[in-house]
Amino acid sequence: MHKNPEKIAWSALLIAFLLFVIIAITLPIGTRLILINSTKEQKSNISLGSGSVYITRPAVGVPEALFGSMQNLTYGTHIETENASRANMSFFSPDNNKILGTVQLYGDTEAKLLSLTTPRFKFSKHSHDISLMINRGRLRSSVSVGVERNVIMTIHTPQAEITLHHPGNYSVEVINNQSLVSVREGMATVSSQGKTTTLIKDERTTVESGQKPAGKLSGQRNIIDNGSFSDPLSEGWTTYQNRQNANESAGVIEVGVHNGRRSLHFLRRGLNWAETGIKQELGLDVSDYQNLRLHLAAWLAFQDLRNCGSLGSECPLMVRIEYIDTSGNTHEWLQGFYYLESTNSSIPNRCVTCSASDSDHIQIPHGSWHFYDSPNLMSAFEQAGRPASIIESIAIYASGHNFDSYLADIELQAIE
Repeated sequence: MHKNPEKIAWSALLIAFLLFVIIAITLPIGTRLILINSTKEQKSNISLGSGSVYITRPAVGVPEALFGSMQNLTYGTHIETENASRANMSFFSPDNNKILGTVQLYGDTEAKLLSLTTPRFKFSKHSHDISLMINRGRLRSSVSVGVERNVIMTIHTPQAEITLHHPGNYSVEVINNQSLVSVREGMATVSSQGKTTTLIKDERTTVESGQKPAGKLSGQRNIIDNGSFSDPLSEGWTTYQNRQNANESAGVIEVGVHNGRRSLHFLRRGLNWAETGIKQELGLDVSDYQNLRLHLAAWLAFQDLRNCGSLGSECPLMVRIEYIDTSGNTHEWLQGFYYLESTNSSIPNRCVTCSASDSDHIQIPHGSWHFYDSPNLMSAFEQAGRPASIIESIAIYASGHNFDSYLADIELQAIE
C-alpha cells in the first residue's frame, strides 16, 4: 500500500493539468503554423520560341521534343535547349490564373524547375515562390506587376543564388565557370560564399566558382529612358498619331498592366490607314561603342492586314531607329512584328517603301508575350556599309487599319 495516496492523487492531477495546458497551447499554434505554411503547386507551361528544345518530365523520365507548348510542368522538370533555340516559360497563380512571372531560355541552356509553390490559404502572408536551377546558358526572367501577393523568384547557379525581390526584368548567364547577373529593372540579391551583393536597375555583377560576388559593376547601360513605362508616358516619350481620314479614329495609346507586365497599348479600329506611336530623342554618340542590342516584349492581340500590308509598311508593331553614320549621313533601321501570315507570295515580308529594309519582318505567336533580342546593331550597321556614329532617336508604333498590340520592357543596351 502507498503511504501517501493524497500526494499521488495531487501529482496525477498536476500532471494531467500540465498536459492539458500544453495541448491547449500547442494544438492551436501548431494548427495555425500548418495552415500558414501549407502550400499548393502553381500552374506552369512552356512554349517553343525557335529551334529544338527538349523537356524531361519526372513522370516520363525521358527527354521529349517540344512542339508548340507543354502544360502543367511540375517541379523536377528538366529543360534543355540546343544552340540558337529559345523557349518561354510562364508561371500562374493556382487561385486566379494570373501570371506570376516568365522565364525566357536562350540557346545552349540547361535548366531545372526546383519548386513552384503558393500558400494554400489566403490569410497566409507568405509569398508566391518560384525556384529554378540553371547549370549552363542564359535566361531572362520577369517578375509580374499587379499581383496581390508578393512574388519571389530564386535562380540557383553552380556559383551563386540569385533572389529576385521585386517586379522587374533580370538576366542570368552561366558561362566559363562563372555566373553573370544583370538587373534591367527591379532589385536582386546575389549570394555566394557568405557574401551578398544587392543590385538595382542597370547594375550587374559576376560570380566565379568558389568566389564571392565581384560587387557592383558598370560598363553596360540601357540608353532608353522609361522603357518599362513605370513613370508617366510623358517622361522620356512623345506620342504621335497620323491617319488618312480625319473623320476616323486616330487610335489610342495608353499605359496599363497586361498579363503581368506594365505595358504600352496601341489600339485602333478604322477603315483606312492610320499610325500611332511613341518616340524618344536620344542623341547619343556611339562611335566608341562595341555592342548595341535592342530588347523588347511584344503581345499582338489583333491585326486585319496579312503580313504587314501590301507594301510591308503596316505592321501591328514596328520599331524604327534613326542614326547618323560616320560620314554624316542619316539612316534608319526598321524591324516589324506580325502574326497574321499571308500565303500570297506577292505580299512582301519587309517594307518596300522604307529606306530601312535590310531585314524581314518577324512573325510571332498570336496572343502571348514574345521576347525579341536584336543582333548587335553596331555590327549590323557596319556590315551594311553604314557604321553608326550617333543614335538620334527610337520610335515604336503600330500601323494599319485595325490593330491591338502591347509593348513592354523596351531596352537599348549599350556596351562601350
